[in-house]
Amino acid sequence: MKKVIFISLLLLTACAPLPDPAQGLPGTSGPQSTVGLPPAYTPTPVPPPTHTPQPTPEIQLSAQNPGLLADHVGDLAHLKGATRYSIEVEVTFDSEMRTAVLDGWAQIQFKNHLDNPLHEIYLMLWPNDPQYQSAMVAGPVFIGDKVIDPRQELNGLALRVDLALPLAPGETIDLGLPFRIEVETMRPSAPRRFGITEGVLIAPTFYPLIPRIIDDEWDIRRAPPGGDTTNSEIALYQLQVTAPASFDLVASGVEILNETLGDLQRLTYVTGPMRDVAIAVADFVDVSRQVGDVTVTAWVLQDHADDLDKVLDSATLQMQVLGDLVGPYPYPELDIVDAPHAFGGIEYPGLVFVGTLGTHWVVEPTVHEVAHQWFYGLVGNDQISEPWLDEAAATYAEALYYEHALGSGRATGFLSDLRAIVREHPDPTVPIGLPVGDYASDADYAVFVYLKGALFFDALRGELGDRTFDKFLKAYYEQYQYSFASGSDFQEVAEETCRCDLQDIFDLWVYEGGVISEFEK
Repeated sequence: MKKVIFISLLLLTACAPLPDPAQGLPGTSGPQSTVGLPPAYTPTPVPPPTHTPQPTPEIQLSAQNPGLLADHVGDLAHLKGATRYSIEVEVTFDSEMRTAVLDGWAQIQFKNHLDNPLHEIYLMLWPNDPQYQSAMVAGPVFIGDKVIDPRQELNGLALRVDLALPLAPGETIDLGLPFRIEVETMRPSAPRRFGITEGVLIAPTFYPLIPRIIDDEWDIRRAPPGGDTTNSEIALYQLQVTAPASFDLVASGVEILNETLGDLQRLTYVTGPMRDVAIAVADFVDVSRQVGDVTVTAWVLQDHADDLDKVLDSATLQMQVLGDLVGPYPYPELDIVDAPHAFGGIEYPGLVFVGTLGTHWVVEPTVHEVAHQWFYGLVGNDQISEPWLDEAAATYAEALYYEHALGSGRATGFLSDLRAIVREHPDPTVPIGLPVGDYASDADYAVFVYLKGALFFDALRGELGDRTFDKFLKAYYEQYQYSFASGSDFQEVAEETCRCDLQDIFDLWVYEGGVISEFEK
């Protein structure tokens, strides 16, 4: 029965950190909804600007220095061509804080890195995805003295901006547009990535986002239910967020300016190189701790204040473990935000949401989401086509946490629990390397990508030996930090590190599947 509950909980998590079966599970009920706001719902159109906006001066790299630790400021020199966002947004609530409106302006500087000209630019409006309890409109688009009405595609998930003149290889374009997002309260039985939950506004990817270009084509795929949504390149962000002064405001990046405007507060942040950003607004209790030069802050509701030590103990230890085993965390801050019912947890660069505070299941979601700062945040991957690269890694990082916190016996027990669940599946031969939408169900996605995926990492460690496995993790991080890695990239680094052929183990576990003795009954 415990294992049935285990899988049921995984179905409710967009990013499913694995609970400790020995400690039990929080009570969870209700099916996962696959719809957001009602189909007939459309947000209020964005008010037109009162004047034609002028292009902003080029965002200087040096302005991003506070977003990185001193030892990592030099990383910016390698990111001169990264997309740059300057985003202003104001958050307002209704009197009962059941709905919110985000009105904003996004100025984006984008460079064409292709060898051929671009005739259009796409912008993703992720708050229109079914995993978000919100609806978004944006436009028109201002490019110099031109005003362009973008075309909606994918039912408003994507905007196509047709350019009057092609954007030549190596050239940069400066575009700006207003946007508006209307947000509603999420239901506990229908978790969401974006919405209001028990007085907390969680708002990730709240701006028009430039998608990746893959094989010379814009990546504007819909995200299948059950998995993560966004795929985006590393970018440089400056955020100016205005919100009621009576609330705490949390954002990816580092605060560089705090202004009081009567009943409002206006905070400005810079992020350094991040592939996405998020904000949260609520009345929090916060406590901070240091991990070297990094400030880790937990922001929790008053009702969950008893969990502060548990969150910070586990988060800071995981930061130390992965900093030693994988590579340094380059940002000055990491925020961990209490977000009830927002799945088990959801990761964003510099800020993670944990949805389980107030239950006995706190440590595992925390250490899993912290691990995503390395696997997804710093080393990117295609979360739709190859989700195992970050989810299996983050799940195995739970075992690494246990190994260092409680000893190898606890880590072995954790992996044994995962092995027992995979063994009970009717077909444990299914590979871990399928796209999210290719698994037969959300349960299969969870079992194979998270659980069997973590066991693949352990099998690879056994094949390489501890010392070589540690070298591999560091080499993988060093080669693909601030970039994207594919499964073949991952394999290539492993083979280069061990100077051996790993095709058989990758075929058996990742690409093709097959009978593995440890899963035989």
